[in-house]
Amino acid sequence: MSSVMRAVVTRWAGALAAVVALLATMLATAGPARAVTPLPGGKANWVVSVGYLNLATANNYRNWVRLGYYAFQPDGTVTTNYWTWNQREQPQRVNAMTADCGAEVPACAVRTVDGFTDDPMGGYQGTFDYTSDGHLAVTWTRTAAGTALAQPVTERWNVTTGLADGRAARITSPTFYGAYGNDVEIPAQGTFSTYANFGVGYGSNASLDRASRATMSQLVDDPRYNAEPYRGAFVVAKASSSDPATRTGIVGREGSGGTWSFGAASNPWKPCATSPCMGWLQPNTSCAGTDKDRVRYLGEIGGGRRNTEEYWCQSLAQGQACYAYNSHPRPMLQIIDDSGEFQGWVGVEAFTHVATSTGLPDSSWVEGYWGLFDMVSAALQPELPN
Repeated sequence: MSSVMRAVVTRWAGALAAVVALLATMLATAGPARAVTPLPGGKANWVVSVGYLNLATANNYRNWVRLGYYAFQPDGTVTTNYWTWNQREQPQRVNAMTADCGAEVPACAVRTVDGFTDDPMGGYQGTFDYTSDGHLAVTWTRTAAGTALAQPVTERWNVTTGLADGRAARITSPTFYGAYGNDVEIPAQGTFSTYANFGVGYGSNASLDRASRATMSQLVDDPRYNAEPYRGAFVVAKASSSDPATRTGIVGREGSGGTWSFGAASNPWKPCATSPCMGWLQPNTSCAGTDKDRVRYLGEIGGGRRNTEEYWCQSLAQGQACYAYNSHPRPMLQIIDDSGEFQGWVGVEAFTHVATSTGLPDSSWVEGYWGLFDMVSAALQPELPN
């Protein structure tokens, strides 16, 4: 071999050695590759409500509810941002918009729970994995800012896959679904979580931003949505009866939604003229008194998937156009499937009783109505009692 060729070979060998050394350094710095953790039901983005609901004899009306987003990553990490309300803090109703719907619908303020019109109130970072018996285990270890929690908390979810032809999935706490009535099984501490005992959520791979959200006009006019009777389960801490002498705080299960639909001629929901909302004067309800009509409103709030529902019995207004006191406010998040279609909501109710003389909370704890629910299309197969 000539001296020129030997020099070329030497230079190439040196360059190759340098490349090998650089790759070895990079691999050592990067550390071992992370294993891929399957997303729950194959879905990354979820809307979820959780809460702690118990008998008054067990928690003395210290119920709370939380509504937010879960975002899962293939590396086994998960984050949440949420809104939360505690019964003992007596959160109040706030005006979100005006329901100028026309016709017989009262032109009143549509109210939601204080804080839901603002940015999320909190968040967590954590990890997720699967137990040997197939449950999804979500463990929160840090705040949204990255501060380590003094005590990590785990949620242990049942997972239902293949909903809406595979375009959505669901997670539930062990006793979220069941028969309607006043004897809901309250899971023992740690069965679902050490800090919460009920929860429900739905996931897909659609984005969680505002662009994915169905509008009020779509719910009324779009044939994909306006003929669907959205229904589900509502687990709620409430009074055992209307008898002041004997009632106490219990946990019951009711149905959410109903057999009505947004576009049916017999259920004339009216879009608001200047606000992103709609209203309906629902006839022949369970409201007390001779006036059985119930006023219902539904509106869009802020960014993301936020909606809010409010309803009240028209008889409570006592001849006035609007009822300013003890309505049912329900913050909700829309469920959107992989194809971008609306499939319903998960939500919470945070009902603080106020005095009709002042409009201020009166610490009448037994009058509270605190719960969480899903209200969904048939394609999401809610487990309703026969």
